[in-house]
Amino acid sequence: MKSGAAYDSISVGEQLPRVAKCAQAMVDGEIGFAHLSVIARTASAVSTSAPESVFQEDDLLAHARESSAGRLWHYCQRLRHALDREGVEQEHRVAVEERRLQLSVWEDGSVQISGQLDPVGGAALRTALEPLAQPMGESDDRSLEHRQGDAIVELSLHSLDAGLVPQHASQRPHLQVTTTLETLRGLQGSPAADMEFSTPISSVTVQRLACDANIARVVFGPESVVVDVGRAVRVVSGATRRALNARDQHCQWPGCERTASWSAAHHLVHWIKGGATDLSNLILLCHRHHWMVHEGGWKLSRSDDSRLLAIPPVYDYYRARAPDSVPAA
Repeated sequence: MKSGAAYDSISVGEQLPRVAKCAQAMVDGEIGFAHLSVIARTASAVSTSAPESVFQEDDLLAHARESSAGRLWHYCQRLRHALDREGVEQEHRVAVEERRLQLSVWEDGSVQISGQLDPVGGAALRTALEPLAQPMGESDDRSLEHRQGDAIVELSLHSLDAGLVPQHASQRPHLQVTTTLETLRGLQGSPAADMEFSTPISSVTVQRLACDANIARVVFGPESVVVDVGRAVRVVSGATRRALNARDQHCQWPGCERTASWSAAHHLVHWIKGGATDLSNLILLCHRHHWMVHEGGWKLSRSDDSRLLAIPPVYDYYRARAPDSVPAA
């Protein structure tokens, strides 16, 4: 059934003879307009697809008096199936055929998502995102929209990392970054790195992706001609990763319990800066906390008792300071 303020008003007007008792109940304050519009939309849907069915206004009014508009809507959906199963099935078929997803790329490389899913497809997406979009501890101040945006990125990255995406042209889909050694080292004046389906990315993002990735050396000759391509080598080997998973078991950010299979191997001292790729220099971090360390400016440090401490960026201290606590000039 369609909905919307304008459509609801039209449905109530068109179905007024069939929902007269409900309309009077709304005038008397027994039910709200939301209840009346749900009942009117149900009457409209039944009269269109199954005109021979008997519409029981009294039954719906009784439920409306005792239910919220949401619970009444759910009851009406079940009632519609009982009165007009074929009509409901046809609506669902149309909803599947009208599924769409549009990705619009802005000038800065940001991607705006818009689309529409059928009820089952939408439920599948919401079910997949719901556990990933939960707040990560009491200090997580992200909005629901922000957490859901992070969740769909995390779901996509995990699907690529775990090889869950179908292989294409004899190669498993993956994020491919082309960068110079200077950019990977974060040297001043180095160019941004190139990534497929993205605008050029910064050196700190390259370093995050390179923490736990397959790295291949490409040597260019005169006029940018490729003269040698080395074999891709995994930074963190399978044996090291298995040992790391067994030791850490989940993201090591204080208070986070994202499991090992959903976390990346992070170098406390990056390998490009001489850090060793062994257990003493590796910890597991989930996607969000890995981003916070590299791009977000957070620092990780070990306390004397070996606990991992997360130190916020300097500007966070100033942002959190009360105005009257700032010393006078």
